[in-house]
Amino acid sequence: MRREGDDPTRLTESLATEILNALTGFPEAGELVLGGYFALSQYADYRTTNDLDAWWRTGKSERTMACLRQVIGEVAARFDLSLSQREWGETVSFELSQRDRKVFSFQVALRSVELEPPMDSRWSPVLVESLADNVGSKMNALVQRGAPRDFMDIREVIVRGIASVAQCWQWWAGKNPGVDLSLARAQALRHLEGIEQRRPLDSIQAPEERAAASSAREWIRRTLLDVPERPTE
Repeated sequence: MRREGDDPTRLTESLATEILNALTGFPEAGELVLGGYFALSQYADYRTTNDLDAWWRTGKSERTMACLRQVIGEVAARFDLSLSQREWGETVSFELSQRDRKVFSFQVALRSVELEPPMDSRWSPVLVESLADNVGSKMNALVQRGAPRDFMDIREVIVRGIASVAQCWQWWAGKNPGVDLSLARAQALRHLEGIEQRRPLDSIQAPEERAAASSAREWIRRTLLDVPERPTE
């Protein structure tokens, strides 16, 4: 079905929509809780993603696995894509590829800490994680991985007034009981400094993009990570 020249972003959106719409016909899909950026996009939709991330509601279910294989396999066939499956522990990833290039994945993992019960979604019986759990997981990613999108996702949440800085760190603490907050902030700062070293501002040619990056980095440092300004000499 996919034609040469199709927009890959539109393809990804179509795949996610097709899969979720198809899952509404399966009671077994009630074991799935949507997370990741797709869940965040219900509150702040500002970028694209090539993945659907979900959690097992109570634990890995073979009936739900069979349901996913059927639904994703049928969608793959309609879009002339190949389907592969990888598993490690309680995690499974269904991956769609075109000419050996992955274009989409649906990953389901086991959640270790749930802050609040999941909510109904527009694709019932599939559920969607709470804002607290979504942002808490995003904060985990920010501290542990520190990819640019991790920082930007949290910045969007705060700048749009969806949650405060204090709430974001509170939800992170709920996911990491007993872990020192100052150590988490220091680790996140190291990730930010790594980003700045890999892509210094003077390497960004477009003035608007350079100004936006400078503003975002300063906001992350001062507002999110609470790094004091250096005294002027």
